[in-house]
Amino acid sequence: MYDRLQGLRPQERTACLIAEKVLGAVATPWDVNGRQRAVDAMLTLPDGRQAALEVTAIAAVGSLQTEALLGREHFGWPSPGQWWWSVFVGSPRDLPRLRACFNRIALLCEAGGVTRPQDLTGADPDVVWLVEESTSEMCGHPDVPTMDGGDTRRNAMVVPPGRGGAVDDTLAGLRQSLLDAFAEPPMPRHLAKLAGAVADERHLFAFIHHSALPFAVADGLWASECLPPEPPPLPVGVSHLWLAPAFGRRVLLWTPAGWEEHHPYDE
Repeated sequence: MYDRLQGLRPQERTACLIAEKVLGAVATPWDVNGRQRAVDAMLTLPDGRQAALEVTAIAAVGSLQTEALLGREHFGWPSPGQWWWSVFVGSPRDLPRLRACFNRIALLCEAGGVTRPQDLTGADPDVVWLVEESTSEMCGHPDVPTMDGGDTRRNAMVVPPGRGGAVDDTLAGLRQSLLDAFAEPPMPRHLAKLAGAVADERHLFAFIHHSALPFAVADGLWASECLPPEPPPLPVGVSHLWLAPAFGRRVLLWTPAGWEEHHPYDE
């Protein structure tokens, strides 16, 4: 099924397949063969009309890059001492120095019997940088040894930071959150491509990364069973908006008739 969507990125292919299933449309890759400033795909709707489809992701600044870089290292580094460590990387800018000083800071903590670098005494420059200047954190787990059975070493877990807080089940804050997201790069570039498309409808398909939007709204998107109470702040040139949260099984679609909920991942 993916063969006919060659030339598109995996996320763009997924969006095309979802749109086809929900709308009964047929997707044709469009941003291929050297086309300039073209939308990702064109959808032929059941009634023969054409819809332009542009695919993007809404995520916190740097989060996609951080996730990609850590993924290349399988989200783990060799543990240098006797404890297992968890490392939470807040920005891709932190990675070079954090990777270089992780071993030494971990060993300093183990020698001092503290699980967090901020509890170390002294003014070690790498510790000061980690605690006061970086957006990253380290935490040691002395009750989880690095050796299991005498010959297996556990890698430190190196991941983006988690999120938490209250949940907005009503999705009342979604409109303002989208308004803010639409103003952030690279969204204007995607919107310009849609606005310039010759089509009967213009669909913006946004995958919602787990780092995106305030936590209360992001969690509500994938956990709530409610539809948003207000229409989205559609940018000029957008007629339909798809929201596909990273977690959960539903996809929300705004059409001129209002919000709809779909479950395209189900059989």
